[in-house]
Amino acid sequence: MPLLKTLVRGLSEMPGYTLMRGAARFQIVRSTVTAGRRMLHASRLRRMLRACEARIDHTVFKKVDRDTFVIDLRDQGAAFGLQLPPDMVAAILRHAEQTPCYADRDPAKGFQLVQREKAEHKLGKPILVAQYFNATQECPAIAQLTHDPLLHWIAGRYLDSPPTLVGVNLWWTFPVDASEEDRNRHAHLFHRDVDDFRFFKFFFYLTDVAPGDGAHVCVLGSHRSPPARSLADRWIIRRYSDQEIQETYPAFSIHEICGPAGTGFAENTLCIHKGRTPSRSPRLLLQIQFALYDYGAMHDRRDADQLSLLPI
Repeated sequence: MPLLKTLVRGLSEMPGYTLMRGAARFQIVRSTVTAGRRMLHASRLRRMLRACEARIDHTVFKKVDRDTFVIDLRDQGAAFGLQLPPDMVAAILRHAEQTPCYADRDPAKGFQLVQREKAEHKLGKPILVAQYFNATQECPAIAQLTHDPLLHWIAGRYLDSPPTLVGVNLWWTFPVDASEEDRNRHAHLFHRDVDDFRFFKFFFYLTDVAPGDGAHVCVLGSHRSPPARSLADRWIIRRYSDQEIQETYPAFSIHEICGPAGTGFAENTLCIHKGRTPSRSPRLLLQIQFALYDYGAMHDRRDADQLSLLPI
């Protein structure tokens, strides 16, 4: 019954996105749609890639072998080696310190970062995740990243089609004793995404992430081999326990991604993945997502009259 209610609500509020999620969980559908779009837009893609190459000296990522990066992303489902400049990290952190964030990604639960304890008292629970809205519009450093020629070149090559920037999200994850409901809601259990027929995301740590302290964890290669512990798992999208994943995949493929502030990587989050709840230090993460089509489901844009602060 809950699944039926979710389906009915999705078809009412976002019919295109909901129908895509039903179809795109099947590999043959993803491949067919991707191939069709590639053929329709081949010349536009070539022009777009040439334009990116003409501007490639303006990228903030100076030491990336872009061809190898795309190959790794295709083969492993993830690619590593991006590093934000220190001044860009500092600029985004300043934005985060000066701008309200919103508990549970709820536009009605805004608070200043220094008021987190008061916000938790008002809500009557610890805050696991707090997101910023309108980050691209309000933070010039993030806006610059969304136009970086290397990121767009990688997106075009990986998607085999002119890329669509479908979402930018900036959020904190705090070291709290979160409920199982909150851990599930905020994807701190293993899962895979179905955001389009082909898509991927760039992730950037804006704070240091040590082993066991809020790292993103992905199962390399699992975009090609989703867990099928039962027949239904071939088409049902659900959460998986750590034990299920450890029993399904070799230990060497379960990769905990750590690094200092500025560390960046890309991932096709059709791969099995999760965010680890921090144990000591809050984690600030920036996500930039590219896909074939924009269903309006991934962006962080909100009108000012939709946002409100908690009365604290």
